[in-house]
Amino acid sequence: MLTATKILQKTPIFNKMFPVDESDGLEEINSWPALMIVTSFVWLFIAGLLGVAMPLVQRTGMDTHFFYQALTAHGAALAFPFSFQLMMGIGLHRSGGCAGKPIKGWLPAAIYICMNLGAALLSAAILIGGLSTSLVLMFPLPVVGVETGQWSFETLVLGFTGVGLVLYTMIIFYPIQVLKMAFFGDVREDLVLSARTLNDPGMLGMVLAALVLLIMGTPILIIATYVLVALFGIIPLDAVAWATSPVVFEFAFFVFAHNLMEAMALMVISGIYATLPLYLADGTRKLYSDKLANLALWILLLTSFSSFLHHFITLFPNLPATLAYHGNIMSWGTGIGAAISIFTILATCMKHGLRMTPGLMMALMGFTLYILDGASAVVTSNVAWSFQLHGTMWQSGHTMTVILAMSMMWMGVIYHHYPVMTGRVLEDKLGYWSCGLLTFGSTGAALVMLAGGSAGMPRRFADWGQGGWMVYGDAIQFFGLIIGVAFLLYAINLFKAQKIGEATRSAAPAPAE
Repeated sequence: MLTATKILQKTPIFNKMFPVDESDGLEEINSWPALMIVTSFVWLFIAGLLGVAMPLVQRTGMDTHFFYQALTAHGAALAFPFSFQLMMGIGLHRSGGCAGKPIKGWLPAAIYICMNLGAALLSAAILIGGLSTSLVLMFPLPVVGVETGQWSFETLVLGFTGVGLVLYTMIIFYPIQVLKMAFFGDVREDLVLSARTLNDPGMLGMVLAALVLLIMGTPILIIATYVLVALFGIIPLDAVAWATSPVVFEFAFFVFAHNLMEAMALMVISGIYATLPLYLADGTRKLYSDKLANLALWILLLTSFSSFLHHFITLFPNLPATLAYHGNIMSWGTGIGAAISIFTILATCMKHGLRMTPGLMMALMGFTLYILDGASAVVTSNVAWSFQLHGTMWQSGHTMTVILAMSMMWMGVIYHHYPVMTGRVLEDKLGYWSCGLLTFGSTGAALVMLAGGSAGMPRRFADWGQGGWMVYGDAIQFFGLIIGVAFLLYAINLFKAQKIGEATRSAAPAPAE
C-alpha cells in the first residue's frame, strides 16, 4: 500500500469522499493524484470561508487589517493549494493512464509536501503574523511592512519560506514529474488506460505547460532562493540587493506569474481536448481536427512568452511604449489561439454530437467562463484601457474569473476520472445542480467585479462604502454564497457516491482514459 493511500484511509470524511480503489491494480496511478485532489478541496473550504469574511468585515466595520489579511489569504489559498494542486492531481492521473507510468517515489511526495507545507506556512504568516501583501507580490512591499511595524521580520521569513516551497513545487518538482512520465521510464502495460502520444493534443498541452513552468519560472526561482538564503542569515542581505531591485524582481516575477496562468490555460485546454472525444454521440472519439487543436496550443505557447509586458505600462519600472504595445499585441495573439480552440471544440460537437454528462457540462461551462475571462484580459492588456482599469476591481475580477474557470473545467474532468480512482460513480442530479449553480454564481461574480472596476471601484480597498461601491460588494457576496452552495453540493455528491456495480441513480461511465 502506498503512503498516499494510507493517509487517505486515515483521514475522516475524505476517506469516504475519495477512497482509492486497491482492487483494480491501478493504485500506483491513483493514490497520489487522489490525495492531491482531496487536499485541494480542503484548501477550497478555507478559501471559501475567507472569501465570505471579506464582505462581513466591510459590513460590520471591523478593523481594516482583518480585511487585508482575509483578502491575502483567500487569494493565496484559492490560487495555489486549491486550483494548481487540483490541476496537478488530475493532470498526473491522466499522464499516468496515458503513458503507463506509475506515480510513486520521492518526487510526487515532494510535490505534495512542499505545496501544502508551503501554503500552510504562508497562511500562518498571513493569519497569525499579519503579512498582508498583494497576490501580485510587489517587492519591496514585504520589507517595507517590516520597517513600518506592520509585521515582524520573523513573519516575513515564515511567509517567504512558504512562498519558496510553493515555487519549487510549481517550477521544479511538478514539471520534472510530467516530463519524466512523458519521456523516460518503461511503459507498464498494466497501467495503460488509453495509450496516447505527443501527437495527441491532450498530451501535447500537458508537456508544453510543464516546459513553460520550468523555463519561464527559473528566473524568479533563482531570485527567490537568493532572497531566502539572505533572510535566513546565511549571506548578508546586502549581497542580494541586485535581486531585490525593482527592475530585476518585477520582471522576473511577471515573467513567471503571467506565464503561470498561460501554462494553466494550456493544461485546461488540453484537458478539454482529451475528455471531449470520449463523450461524442457517434463514438468516433476524435476531435474535429487534431492539427487545428495542436496549432492553437502552439500559438498560445508562443504568444504567452512576452505578453506579460502589457502589465508594465502602469507599474514601476515603467517601459518604453514599444514594449508595452508588444505585450498588448501578444495578448491579442493568445486570443487567436483561444479562437481556434473554440472553433475546434464547437466543430467537434456539431459534427459528432454529445453524450452529455454533468462532468462534461461543467467542463464546457468552465471553458465558456474562460472565454469571458479572456475577453476581459484582452481589454486590460490594451495600453489605454490599462491606465483606467489596472488598479480597479476589474483586474481582481479577471484574476478570480480565470481561477474559477480553470477550476470548473478540472472539477468537470474529475467526473470522468473519479470511477477509475475510486471504483464509484457520482449522481447525475446533484452533478447538474452543482454545475448550474456554479455557472450562475461564477458568471455573476465575474460580471459584478468587472462592472465595479469599470465604475472605478479600486481593488484591495477596505472601505467600499466610502466610494459608494458597497452595492458591488453585496452582489459579490450574494454570488459568492451561490458558488459556496455549488461546491457544497459537489462535496455531497462525492460523499454519497455509490460503487459502480451498485449504482442505481446514475449510469456508470466508462473508466477514465
